[in-house]
Amino acid sequence: MQLIETMLGRLGSRFTLHFVPKNRQVFLGPLGKFFDLPFQLRLGFRAGANTRLLPFAGDSEDYFPEVEMELRPSSILFHARDRALNLYATFTFTAPFYPQDEPLSLAPFFYLDVTLDRIPNTAPLELVAELGLPEGQAEIELLDGGQAYLGATLTTTYRQVKTHWGPRTAPGTLSEQAFHLPIFFGSYGPTASATEVAPRSNTLALSVSSPAGEEQPALTYHLLLATYVNQSVLEVRGVKQSFRYNYYYKDLAAVLDYAVRERAHILEKTAFFENIWQNSSLGHSYQNLMAFTFQSYITNTWWTLPDTASLDRDWYSVWEGNCVFHSTVDVEYNLSWFYLLLWPQLLEKTLAEWGHYLHEDERGTWLSHDIGGVLEANHQTYPHQMEVEENCNFILLVYALWRYSGNHAVVTSNLEVVTRLVRFVLDSDTTGNGFPDRGIANTIDDASPAVQYGKEQVYLAVKALSACWATARLLEAENSQPKLAAECAERVKLIGQTLDNQAWLGDHYAVTLDRTTEGLVNPWTGEPLEAGELEGWDGYSLYTNNGLLYLLACAPGGAADLPPLELSRIRQDLEQSLQKSLIEYGCTHSSADKSNIWISQNLHRDAVAGYLGLDLSDMVERYWAFEQFENGEFGRGGCFVDTYGNNHLRLYPRGLTCLGLLYASAGARVDRQAGRLFLQPARVPLRIPLLSFADWPSGRVPYLSYYLENGTVRYEIENRDLLGNLTVDFGGSAQ
Repeated sequence: MQLIETMLGRLGSRFTLHFVPKNRQVFLGPLGKFFDLPFQLRLGFRAGANTRLLPFAGDSEDYFPEVEMELRPSSILFHARDRALNLYATFTFTAPFYPQDEPLSLAPFFYLDVTLDRIPNTAPLELVAELGLPEGQAEIELLDGGQAYLGATLTTTYRQVKTHWGPRTAPGTLSEQAFHLPIFFGSYGPTASATEVAPRSNTLALSVSSPAGEEQPALTYHLLLATYVNQSVLEVRGVKQSFRYNYYYKDLAAVLDYAVRERAHILEKTAFFENIWQNSSLGHSYQNLMAFTFQSYITNTWWTLPDTASLDRDWYSVWEGNCVFHSTVDVEYNLSWFYLLLWPQLLEKTLAEWGHYLHEDERGTWLSHDIGGVLEANHQTYPHQMEVEENCNFILLVYALWRYSGNHAVVTSNLEVVTRLVRFVLDSDTTGNGFPDRGIANTIDDASPAVQYGKEQVYLAVKALSACWATARLLEAENSQPKLAAECAERVKLIGQTLDNQAWLGDHYAVTLDRTTEGLVNPWTGEPLEAGELEGWDGYSLYTNNGLLYLLACAPGGAADLPPLELSRIRQDLEQSLQKSLIEYGCTHSSADKSNIWISQNLHRDAVAGYLGLDLSDMVERYWAFEQFENGEFGRGGCFVDTYGNNHLRLYPRGLTCLGLLYASAGARVDRQAGRLFLQPARVPLRIPLLSFADWPSGRVPYLSYYLENGTVRYEIENRDLLGNLTVDFGGSAQ
């Protein structure tokens, strides 16, 4: 594929490689985005009098005439050619990752493997590998005791960063510190003995000579980029935190030793994880989008420990891209497929952390929109509240994690918070029709008033219905508070009746019940809107079905295990809104609000569609075309960009909601509490990995396949033993 801007990162460890080919630069940073620096990477080969490089060396004229990119979840490959010189090479950057393997996924290093696929006849042949450091930023020194390693130490302080919300400054307790940030760049392995390294004009330079001639086999050079930061990097509720990898690796030498000594094992596990996606039948655009969004997610993660603290007090959070909020609830709500399918323990941690960031007034208790910003997680930093929405999101994630993991402790540990939050949701209806009408500003903060903060929104009503239904199930599981459970059940019925009697407009649901701006206040300014009709109240909305996804994904009995909703109307509403609001790269907020597209919310909608029997998998072609445009020569850039329009949400983690399309396309509904897996495909043939049942320590994953046999849909599950005693219900027939 064409070269586009993208990133690699280390889970929770902030070490990032940010490739910006249109600017001929690579950004590198031990503290991640917004604290990284632009480097010139001279990487390629010198064949006789000719030098050929990858396009990351500034104004150089020595670039390969042909370079292609290949994306994988944990690696980026650059395939470079000069046909006239018979010079063909592959440059592979790898950020190792393996689900639930902490030492492997956190270690702050990247592999760089350079393979010379065809060797020209010109002699001598030399690998060029030079990392040009920003002037005035580095002191170059050789690393003692390491073969062919060269290191640079950057000395900097936390500085003001430019974010989506304007310049932001880190807390004074951290920003006043001077940080010594090592970056080590070197080679090892069979070719290391032929390597000479030397500091030269602020550059880390490696020189590897190899023989020339047609009879030589392909050559591979192994290089490393590594770092190590053992100072406080984050402040959480007033407590300084350091990177968690400090627990596993005492210094940089330990990181390098692990990377070299365990190379074969690390790459084997990383390749196993990457091959899972290639073994599915979902298309190449989906695989590219999944890899791209996975990389943008990983680079936003933080995993730390209180200084000198024990491992059981660790902290995990995720930056909201260029908004730099920590663990924004509505963002995590969309992307939680990462946790449900790959790493449920991280969602358990996040839920526990959110429980410490509650607000309360005479209306009740609600959850913070976020739990901090930039380098502190002390309190919400978003400008206004989203009370009903975030309360519902929390409840639905507790419910989904309980059903998917089968871990009842998820209910016990979160029930007290759930009951406080659902009480706010119940009391947010002041008119008696069940629809929330206070605390109703929502995450869609670049939309029209009707979509963003209209009173009695259908979107929030459906989400409130879902949260009340989930709370009743959680209370029943704990045999707790039967009166509250009954009140939640009654609210589900009331909202459903109002939806059918007042919100249904013949072929779709309205955006809001309110048709005027009377009593409507802009949450950004606190000022009432000018009197008149609320434009777009009757539009076709992208968001009607948003709150149903996790209920659909955990309903082993199909409709029998869902709230009493007219699912045929939900499906018709979804189909109609798709037709009425579709433009080049996806669907706008509504048919009446075409200000922006949110790619992640389109993906979330597509997953709901799969569970309703609609195959929207071809929509991925539009989303991937948009990401290639944005990150190509004429786009704004920013790796995963979530918004098409005036807004520019970039470096964003939310796109990883695309993982949900795996299970949704298969109609796979998981309930480990009930011991059932319900299957009802939206498309055939199909092959997907059932990741939530993987045995990661042993490296085994079950695969679900649908196929046609004499006009009848059949299924099979490879490695079915990994499902344990679960009953598989295929289209209503238990097997």
